[in-house]
Amino acid sequence: MSDMTFEQLCELFSYQPKNRPLSSSEVAELFGIHPVTVDQWRVRGDGPRYFSPKGTRRVWYAERDVLAWMAAGEKHSTSEAA
Repeated sequence: MSDMTFEQLCELFSYQPKNRPLSSSEVAELFGIHPVTVDQWRVRGDGPRYFSPKGTRRVWYAERDVLAWMAAGEKHSTSEAA
């Protein structure tokens, strides 16, 4: 995970914090993708860390985890390994 503070991550991505957990739909909106893509990341274990409270079918993401996951994908060249 990124060593940046939450405030630095928000500034990097011009993100206005909601100061609460995000739903899959909100994460999809942040990335500009379809919510099914977020679900697929979760199933494959490719996406940001998530939380699913016992006894529920709800899935939540911590804002910092989502922004840090995005920052972890930083590249300087298209020739860098994924």
